[in-house]
Amino acid sequence: MQTFYTIALLLTGVILSNIIKQLVPRIPEAFILIIVGVILSFTPAFHNFELRPEFFMLVVIAPIMFIDGQKQSFNRICQRFRVVFFLSVVLAGASALVVGILTNNFETKWTLPVAIALAAIVTPTDAVAVKSMTSGTAMPENVNEALELESLFNDATGLVILDLALSVLQNGTFSAITGVEHFIFVALGGVIIGIIAGFLIVSLRVNLNMRANNPETIIIPISLLTPFLVYLLAEHLGTSGILAVVATGMVHNWESERLRLTSTRVQLTSATVWNTISSFLNSVVFLFLGVTLPMVWKDFIQMGTMTIAQLIGISLLIYLSMLAIRYWWSVHENPDNPDHFLGPHDKSVHQLWSRIFAISGVHGTVTLAMAFSLPTRIGGHPFPYREELIVIATLVILISMLVSAISLPLMLPVKTTEYSLADIDHIRNKMVDYATLQLRDTIDDHAVREALTEQLQSQKGGIERPNY
Repeated sequence: MQTFYTIALLLTGVILSNIIKQLVPRIPEAFILIIVGVILSFTPAFHNFELRPEFFMLVVIAPIMFIDGQKQSFNRICQRFRVVFFLSVVLAGASALVVGILTNNFETKWTLPVAIALAAIVTPTDAVAVKSMTSGTAMPENVNEALELESLFNDATGLVILDLALSVLQNGTFSAITGVEHFIFVALGGVIIGIIAGFLIVSLRVNLNMRANNPETIIIPISLLTPFLVYLLAEHLGTSGILAVVATGMVHNWESERLRLTSTRVQLTSATVWNTISSFLNSVVFLFLGVTLPMVWKDFIQMGTMTIAQLIGISLLIYLSMLAIRYWWSVHENPDNPDHFLGPHDKSVHQLWSRIFAISGVHGTVTLAMAFSLPTRIGGHPFPYREELIVIATLVILISMLVSAISLPLMLPVKTTEYSLADIDHIRNKMVDYATLQLRDTIDDHAVREALTEQLQSQKGGIERPNY
């Protein structure tokens, strides 16, 4: 029953947030969801709520990454492989290393592995949060594509670096060669498992689609189970579950493109189901962030004035360091490469797009989940500064969201459309009136004609009167 109450409250929170968004469109949806999440934290179901990373990554993040993977294609990723590698591995790894070293020098009581663990935690970026901050503005398509590709894969980079840092804390030793080998095994292994599992599941779906009378009743449940099964399999084998579900999603993208005309009903039903799930889960991510904030705040205010000031300073240092690294990379990225996203160096648009890309490095709930995944004990001793790391991760999330919410709408032009909702209503009403005139001219039976006329007119929007 507790699970039912929790799901019901989350659904209520999503509905309430959508209503508030319609009433106050200027406030980014992410902030509305976070505020609603804070309110939900005072209900009995979420009292003293602590995010469970394993549950969160499996139930929320895995389906989201599977959905995002379905929006990509192998051809696109192969064409963009260089920029994907640099964004999600090189840039993420360099950011973690620089931030770790700076933090270690700033907070001398911390060991380098603790600082690297914190840097790994704040590595993942959240493209969904950026879209929430920039709704109503025209984000450059190239920059948006770079942000999507970055957030699709850098979660795995952060998780692997965090795993390496925890291993050093556990064992007291570090080998660069072993670290690289571990990274390759986890990342490449996850991709391979995802591709193999994806093709096996797709083959099963294709066969069922050809043989079953009502294939959607079998195929849709299989599709819903897919991200959970693939994630659990990859994690069980010691590889990246995130990369596995992304790879499986890309295989499903290939399936949908190949079978677009042979399984139309399945495709439409599947798209509707997954769009609904995607919208709900992307909202739940921010609700969970809001629900978690009061507990983090409680720990924060108990740390003393000096510690609070120090943690805020470290959070600002981390955010500004990552902002500078992102801007430096985007400014110096080679424009001669065919997969360059940010425009030629000799034009002002390059500087603008570089600033937009840098500021759009928003961190989200994956960062918080990674912080809560820190063990309470390691190597037989309490994990050092665990509460401080969680607080800093939360502060970095909030700082990145606030800066983006304030800066990006000022930097981006307002999104314009060639038509309004009133235009759509007007065209639909004209279509209904035309269809009504045609049926009244061709149907002699009065009762049938009036029934169809009433049915058609009920489909009209706005307040226009029938014109026949």
